[in-house]
Amino acid sequence: MEPNSTTALARLAAVQNHLTIQPCFHRHAIHNDKPTGPADLARERANASFKVDDMTEVILRGKENVDALNLAFQMIQRDPDLRMRAGHHHDLTRAEDREQTMRQIARVIELRKQIKDPRLAQALFTAMAFYSESFSMRIYVHEMLFKQAVTLFGTPEQQDQWLDDINNWRVIGCFAMTELGTSSNLRGLETTSTYDRATNEWVIHSPTLTSTKWWIGMSGETATHTVAICQTIVDGENHGINWFIVPLRDGKTGKLKPGVTAGDIGHKAGRQGLDNGWIQFTSVRIPRQNMMMKWASMSPEGEFTPSPNPVLSYATLIPERFTLLGGSQVILSQTLTIAVRYGAVRRQGNHDEQILDYQTHYTSLMPGVAFIYALNIVDHELMTKWDEVAGYAQTDAGAFMREIPDQHGVSAGFKGAMSWYATEVLENCRRACGGHAYSSYNAIAGLIGDYGVMTTGGGDNVVLMQQSARYLITTLKWAQEGQEVLGSVSYLNDYKKVLSTPKSTIQDARDLLQHEFVIDVLTWACAKKATELGAILAEAGKSNFDEAWNTNQTELVRLADVHSWRYFLILYQQGINRHKHTPVYGMLRKMGQLMSTFVLQKHLDLFLEEGYFNGSHAKMVRQLFLDQCKDLRKDAIPLIDAWAIPDFILKAPIGKYDGNIYPAYFGTVTAAQQSFDAPAYWHKYAHPMLNEKKSCKC
Repeated sequence: MEPNSTTALARLAAVQNHLTIQPCFHRHAIHNDKPTGPADLARERANASFKVDDMTEVILRGKENVDALNLAFQMIQRDPDLRMRAGHHHDLTRAEDREQTMRQIARVIELRKQIKDPRLAQALFTAMAFYSESFSMRIYVHEMLFKQAVTLFGTPEQQDQWLDDINNWRVIGCFAMTELGTSSNLRGLETTSTYDRATNEWVIHSPTLTSTKWWIGMSGETATHTVAICQTIVDGENHGINWFIVPLRDGKTGKLKPGVTAGDIGHKAGRQGLDNGWIQFTSVRIPRQNMMMKWASMSPEGEFTPSPNPVLSYATLIPERFTLLGGSQVILSQTLTIAVRYGAVRRQGNHDEQILDYQTHYTSLMPGVAFIYALNIVDHELMTKWDEVAGYAQTDAGAFMREIPDQHGVSAGFKGAMSWYATEVLENCRRACGGHAYSSYNAIAGLIGDYGVMTTGGGDNVVLMQQSARYLITTLKWAQEGQEVLGSVSYLNDYKKVLSTPKSTIQDARDLLQHEFVIDVLTWACAKKATELGAILAEAGKSNFDEAWNTNQTELVRLADVHSWRYFLILYQQGINRHKHTPVYGMLRKMGQLMSTFVLQKHLDLFLEEGYFNGSHAKMVRQLFLDQCKDLRKDAIPLIDAWAIPDFILKAPIGKYDGNIYPAYFGTVTAAQQSFDAPAYWHKYAHPMLNEKKSCKC
C-alpha cells in the first residue's frame, strides 16, 4: 500500500473514532433514566480514608460549632427575611440585591439580640457569610473596619462614647481610606483635616476631584458615619495622617449632612448588594474629640501630640489583610465543592472515565483542595496571634509597637501571595467545569466576580509584596549589623550559616516529605535573594535607590512570595500539631506535604538559576507533585464534603450533593425563563426582516 494511502486511512479511522457514539453518550442520551452521578458520588464517599465528620470538626473547631452552624443554616433556610423569597439570586436587579442585603442585616441584628448562645450568634454570621458575600461585606465594613478603627485608635473615653452604638447598630459606619486619584497610597492622600483654634474643631475638606473618597463600602446609600483618614494640618504644618469620625447622614431621614456629598459607585463585577460609594467633604466641621486620639492627640488647650510611630496609623489595615484568609475560605470552599463534585459526576472518554481521574484535571484541582485546609489552619494561627497583639494596644503600648512591624510585614505578604493563588484556584475551577461554569446559575462566575476585589482591595498586591520585601531587606540589614530580629524573619539572624550550604543535600523524594527539610530549602532561597538584593540596593545608595529598586522590582516581589509561602507552611505545621490527637492528622499532614511540594515547584526556576537544585532534583519535585495529587484525588469528594456546605448555600445545580445534577440544572434554567413566547424585540426587529417581501426582478 502506498504511504499516502496509509496516511489517508489513518486520518479516516481517526475521524470515524471521533464520531463514534461513545459509552457516555449512550448512557446520558439513550438511557437517561439511569444517571451515574449519584452512584459515583456514593462510591467516592464509601471509599473515604477518613471520617468526614471528624474532619468537619477540625475545620470548625469542635462538634459544638458544627451543630451550631448546621442550626444556623436551618434558620436561614426557614426565615423569609434571611433567604431568597422567590426567584434566583443571579436574576436580582442591583436595587433588589441592595434591599435584600439590608433586610438580611436588619434581621440578623434582631436575632442577635434574641439569641442567648454566643456560639449560635457567631454561627449565624458565618452561615450568612457563606450565603451572601454582599451581606458579609456590609457587616464586615461596619463591625470590622469601622469598629476596629475605634478600638485601635480611640482612647478609652472615645470607645465608651462610640462602641455601644456601633455594637447595636444605632450608627452605621464605613471606612473612608482610598481616594480617586491615590487609591491606597496613604502618604499621598489629599483629604485634609485642619484644626480651627477659634472653635476647637476640625475642618474636613476634599480640596480636589482626586481627593474624593472612592470605593467606600456602605457609603453609597447607607452609612451614617465614617472614620476618614486625612492629612492632619495644625497651624499650617502637616503632621501626617490620622483618623477622624465624620457624620455622613441623618439617622432619622437618611439625608446627607451639610457639606457632605456622597453617591454610589454603580454596577461592579461582583457584590452588587454592597453599596460601594464616593464621598466629598466641603469644609465639614467636627468636634475636636472626633479625632481618634489613642496615639496622636489634640488637647482641649490646642496642643497637638503626634503619634510615637507613624506606622501605628496603618495598624487597622493589618487585621483587614489577615481576614482575607477567612474570606478566601468562604469563596474557595464553595467553588471547589462545585468543581470537584462536577468532576466526579461528569464522564467522558474512550472508557467513560470520570473527568476527575484525568491527570490534567486532578492536578489543577487537588492543590486547591489542600490550600483551603491550609488557609483554615493558618487563619486560626494568625488571628490568635493578632488578638494577642491587638490586646497590647489596650494594655501595653510598648509591646504593641514592637509587634506591629512584623505583623504588618506578614499581613502584606500573605495578602498578596495567598490572594494571587486563590484567583488561580478559582480560574482552575471555572475551566474544570467547562461551559457550565459560564452560567451564572452554577455560581462559579459570581464567586469569581465577588472575589476579584481581593487582589486590590486593602492594598494592591504588587504594592503590598514590595512592602513585605522592604521589611525583609531592612531586617536583614539589622541582622547584618548584629541586631536580633524576631518573628517571621528570625531566620535572618543565621543568614551566614544558611548560605554556607550552596547546594541542596536532597537524596531522594522522601526528603521532600519532611517539613523541616522543605523549610530549610525555602530558608536558603529567602536568605540568598535577600542578601543579593540587599547588596544591590546598598550599592545604589540613597541617590540611586529608587532606580535600583525599580530595576529589581520583580525579584523583590518574588522574594516576598517565597518568604510568605515559607512562613505560611511553618504556621500550617504549627497549627496541625494541635490536632495530632485526632484521627485526621495523617490527612492534614498529607495535604501539608502537597502544599510544600507545590511551593517548591512554583519556584523551581529560582533554585535552578541559583544552582541549588540540578535537573534531577527538579524532575524529582515535579514527579512527587504529580504523585501527591493523584493520591489525594482518591479522597477528593470526602475532603470537600467535610466543609458541610448545603446545596441551597452553593446555589449551583452542577455541585449538588446527591450527584443528580442535570435535572436540577435544567430545572433551574427553565424556572428562570418566565415566558416561551417571542419577546417584544423579536416582533420589533426580527419580524420585519423575516417578512420583508422579495423585490420583483421583472
